[in-house]
Amino acid sequence: MATIVLAYDYIREEEKRIVRMAKNVGIKLVLCNLLESPLDYSNRWDADAAIIRPVSMFNAVYAASYFEAMHMLTVNPSYTILYAGDKILTYSLLKSANIPIPHTILSLGDDALYAAAEQLGFPLVDKPPIGSWGRLVSLVENRHQLTTIAEHRAMLPSKQFRAHILQEYITTANADIRCLMIGDELLGCVKRVARRGEWRSNVALGARVEPYKPDSELIELVHKTLTAFKGIFISIDVFEHEKNGYLVNEVNGVPEFKGFIRATGIRVEEVLINKILELLRR
Repeated sequence: MATIVLAYDYIREEEKRIVRMAKNVGIKLVLCNLLESPLDYSNRWDADAAIIRPVSMFNAVYAASYFEAMHMLTVNPSYTILYAGDKILTYSLLKSANIPIPHTILSLGDDALYAAAEQLGFPLVDKPPIGSWGRLVSLVENRHQLTTIAEHRAMLPSKQFRAHILQEYITTANADIRCLMIGDELLGCVKRVARRGEWRSNVALGARVEPYKPDSELIELVHKTLTAFKGIFISIDVFEHEKNGYLVNEVNGVPEFKGFIRATGIRVEEVLINKILELLRR
């Protein structure tokens, strides 16, 4: 039977589900807490695959690259996690693959920031390259608010937070569509609807989830996105634009899926483990 490493920094519901599923099917699962266990390049791992699950994007990228160097099947590859985790890289890759995205402008300095805002018009959305759960994603209604956000972000220690991604604000009734893919299979889609008083539709911020039936256009779009990111297990967040149709807003290389399970009843961890075993048999 296969041996799989579960690399993590914090145990969430998703990781607990993976542990239980591995136990149920008789897989030897090696737990690797990245905050406690050093990754020694001189080690020889007796393992076939690694599931990369850190909350920290950079920890996930670094761990994936390490286990790739150990010649393991890595879910996801470091390429996928990096290009999904840094939103500037995400939009650049989506654009290069001719995948539709919201009107997006990258600003690397104050003059560029205000020029971009003037081009887009208010209201607009400002987000940093790195982050999840809607953190530091701001709905900006005027230049004064934009100045305040820029000043606050300039005080953060990481220079990445001084890069601004400005986007058109899309009226979607404060909802989006999350599509979950494992291998080349679209496992399903859910609609995420923001809680009352919140415009961001993140489950971590209290959004409710409900099943969503994808049409052929959406199915084609998410398969094209999966191919561009070379992923094995990703989620894709999509807006439905009134005029421009489906637009890919974000891609997740270490996807959370507890909300997806609540809405669909699909046992994601079971499909994931089975896909890894299938890939190992090839």
